[in-house]
Amino acid sequence: MKTLLKIDSSIRLNNSFSRALGDHFLTCWCEKHPTGKIISRDLHTRPVPHLTEATVQAFFGGPASYDNLALSDELINEINVCDEILITCPMYNFHIPSSLKAYLDHVVRVNKTFQYTDGKYKGLLTNKRCYLLTTMGGKKNGSMQNTGVENYLRNILEFIGINDTVLFCIDGTADLNYATPILAETKMKITNSISIL
Repeated sequence: MKTLLKIDSSIRLNNSFSRALGDHFLTCWCEKHPTGKIISRDLHTRPVPHLTEATVQAFFGGPASYDNLALSDELINEINVCDEILITCPMYNFHIPSSLKAYLDHVVRVNKTFQYTDGKYKGLLTNKRCYLLTTMGGKKNGSMQNTGVENYLRNILEFIGINDTVLFCIDGTADLNYATPILAETKMKITNSISIL
């Protein structure tokens, strides 16, 4: 039985392109895996707090308490038990939402999701695929393949061992006439991608 971890980060609960893509992906995924399990984490309705000094110290072997490590342990456990991850992410001010950054700060953790040995980093979350569904209000020009958002997410995922990423992006969402057909086209790409995996 497959397990999917779905992470949403848009501040919009309605009229969100990234959530629309995520909902479509989930429908297709459930059709492909009718007995699959879904773990949902909405970073807008259930925000993850920013790191504190006490939590960071606990990460690196300092005084630890249940309160300092419980949330990080919970988030990492969700990733450990899943086979695939879905991250829906709009661009805010040229980067990922702060809620998603806070989430990642709790997940990127030494000796839990990465190791540092003999001067080298090694990601520990292997054999997982991550689907990145990103959106941006502006339009990509002809020379722009990936944005800072997409590059950052891929880099941080690779750092913790997730090298298998599949990207779907919608640009120009500020212009509905431009973005609506791209949304339909991207949904079709998602449908076709999941059907052949």
